[in-house]
Amino acid sequence: MLHSGTGAGADRARLRGLLLQTRDLPDGFSARFREGWRLPFRPAADDCRRVLEVAGHRPSAAAPDVRVTATYPGDRLGELAGVGLESHPGPGAERRFTALAAALDRCRVAAAPATGAAADRETLLAGSALALDAVGDDVRARRLSGRVNGYPYEMHVVLIRSGRILVSLVHTGIGEVDAGRTQRLAGFLAGRADDLADDGDAT
Repeated sequence: MLHSGTGAGADRARLRGLLLQTRDLPDGFSARFREGWRLPFRPAADDCRRVLEVAGHRPSAAAPDVRVTATYPGDRLGELAGVGLESHPGPGAERRFTALAAALDRCRVAAAPATGAAADRETLLAGSALALDAVGDDVRARRLSGRVNGYPYEMHVVLIRSGRILVSLVHTGIGEVDAGRTQRLAGFLAGRADDLADDGDAT
């Protein structure tokens, strides 16, 4: 149910433990989480692909070894919360957050080319601002809305840094996605990361 890289097994176990602490998971999301989130299309733009892959089950080449992912299903149509957690030594989390936040800002349009028989099943999501209350040490969010395979679709992409933990959240659904639920998910995940810091494992 969880993906992890190689090495630093104790650190991965701590990250797994964060995802297992579902007591405060927002209403409407199943604590019986499943394997890491799968991106439903491959964005043509490198910046969009880079930031969306952080929450996915297949890490990019830049992903750290200490990493876990999971997906919490929601009770609304097509609703999923894909989560990626990464642990970085020293100032690594801050540097990675800065780089990914810049890529997220540059993700203006997430699209997948469609030709031939698939041309009528458009995949194109336009980026716009998504305001969230502060959580963790740093947070950056963006809304992507439009169509995936011809269906109305929306995703909220959130990056959170808490100490040396980087959290990536992609909250998706058919039609509109509730920003309030995204805020509650972000708070839940930031709280889990803060718990690790409280145990003296983060700086």
